[in-house]
Amino acid sequence: MKNILFQLSLLLIFSIIIGCEGGFDDPIDSKREIAVPLFYTTTNLTNLLDGINDETSITMGPEGIVTLNYRGNVTKRTGNELFNFIPVLPIPLLDSVTIFDFDLPGALDITLTKIKAGNLGIVFDNPFAEKVDVTIRIPELTKNGETFEKNRLLDSIGTAGESWPILPFYPLAGYDLATDSDQLTITYEAYRESDGERIIFTNTHAIGISGLEFSYAEGYWGQELLDLERDTIEIEFFENWVQGDVYFEDPVIQITVENGFGFPVQSVVNTLEILTVDGSNITLESSYIQDGIDFDYPALNEVGQIRTTVFDFDKTNSNVVDVLSSGPVSVDYDVDAVSNPDQTQVIGFMTDTSYFQVQVAVDLPFRGHVNNFKGRDTFNVNFEQYDQVEYVEFKMVAENELPLGIGIQVYFVGEDEMGDEFLLDSLYAVDENILTPAPVDTNGNATGEISEKVTFSTINATQFDNIRKARKMVIDGTFFTTDVNNSPAPIVNLKTDQDVNIRMGMKVGTK
Repeated sequence: MKNILFQLSLLLIFSIIIGCEGGFDDPIDSKREIAVPLFYTTTNLTNLLDGINDETSITMGPEGIVTLNYRGNVTKRTGNELFNFIPVLPIPLLDSVTIFDFDLPGALDITLTKIKAGNLGIVFDNPFAEKVDVTIRIPELTKNGETFEKNRLLDSIGTAGESWPILPFYPLAGYDLATDSDQLTITYEAYRESDGERIIFTNTHAIGISGLEFSYAEGYWGQELLDLERDTIEIEFFENWVQGDVYFEDPVIQITVENGFGFPVQSVVNTLEILTVDGSNITLESSYIQDGIDFDYPALNEVGQIRTTVFDFDKTNSNVVDVLSSGPVSVDYDVDAVSNPDQTQVIGFMTDTSYFQVQVAVDLPFRGHVNNFKGRDTFNVNFEQYDQVEYVEFKMVAENELPLGIGIQVYFVGEDEMGDEFLLDSLYAVDENILTPAPVDTNGNATGEISEKVTFSTINATQFDNIRKARKMVIDGTFFTTDVNNSPAPIVNLKTDQDVNIRMGMKVGTK
């Protein structure tokens, strides 16, 4: 992907040759001279930049200022990923009353869960020589207000039905599991059929739970970490940078959080670093990185709702201006979250459709100044088929409402038999300004006065014979804003309604 300002210069000179609406009508008398109107077009910064690559989107900010937007990937954790706090194990029944402790991790204290899937199996053997009536109850497990209860008459030893086998399973979908003590109570009552006397089995029995899935959980979640994936945002603005600087007055690194978990959540910023064009790393500094950002969350009576928090690291709370004016090529970030950061005993909830997701973005409004910002790119060329040219003269007239100027130089490069490159010639003797920036007022807005620039460039026969050997063309584009050499340099606004009118024509002399 090309740097956006660099692309602008290429588009103005080469790629913009579309929709001819007129041209140069200077009379040409020589029979060996051909006048060619190339194009006449009107465009603006938004049209030139729109859709220029996949990584950059263009929006219109406040007062119509053009803004470059870079977005990272969405990192997400769902409720289904986190519903693993109740272990699913065989529970031995050593007595008529068995207390099974969940042993939840950390300070997690779940008081209510709603089960959407799962099965419960019972294994019971009757060691007696007569039939025994057995009833199993789990008081914490209810459905429509009714306690989980299963009954079976077990045959005596030596008969076909002596066991209560684990199959068939009892489905648990639709049951609620409610407990204030992180415990599951399993009781059984066994009575001899002959006299109704209650008995206690001396052999070991068990229940087993499989495929357990929850749709809802309620309680205190403690300080649990929501671990999200690390990501990188590529900023192609400086990709072809060679020299100079760009100052953005109001850049923003934005964190957008969508939260469907019903408990307090705060950011944990592990990494937020910017890699610059010179290979150095700069860390974003802000008190909110150390202290955390509190994210909004739905209340207990707002199950199913999503709360969105948008937080901006801007010039009032961070060093983002310095960071994003240092030639950033990427932003490396790893942002996690922690529940109940203040350890306040807030009863919250989570559903199987709840999610917590984070997206980091970089917004660069074109409000600031540009000083000698140079980009460079190289293209393969082949002029060998042009052998009858005596000279070529280009004429371009540019009328500019943008407070942005562009200088350009084109180098023609050859290759020897070994593949080593060498300079053949340049299009201009010195870098040529093809756009002069429009004047601005004290607020950085263009005054409406149009800056006009007429540029000629001529290639004679000797030069062209030399240039015909070129295999590559290197283009340098240099950018500067209005009165950038003043101290201090004025802040300018590049807006969507500022037009550039360009007319370009060519004269070709043939042998």
